[in-house]
Amino acid sequence: MKVFIALILISLSCAACEPFDLDQKNFPICEKPEGSIGFTAAKLEVTFYLENQKGDIGAVGWELGDGRNRSGTQFTVFYDKPGTYNVIMVLANQCDDKFSVSRLITVTN
Repeated sequence: MKVFIALILISLSCAACEPFDLDQKNFPICEKPEGSIGFTAAKLEVTFYLENQKGDIGAVGWELGDGRNRSGTQFTVFYDKPGTYNVIMVLANQCDDKFSVSRLITVTN
């Protein structure tokens, strides 16, 4: 009787099993991004660019210190007034690794 109950339990537990998915998944392999903020300023006109880049970089985001945001590896902006601004650059890759760096810049008129 015990053997019969054991066989029933084994067959029920095997019948409830789902097949195992043996498909191979491909995950990206990334090198963490790094870089620094480069800029040239001509009065209120400032050109920002990514310099000293290392690793895999998929996106570059910027906070300009005056409430505006930009994206890209290089761009030019005009500040409304002279002053010192804390500019933040964030780098990201497809593995969701992030790198952030800030730099104070001063613009004059």
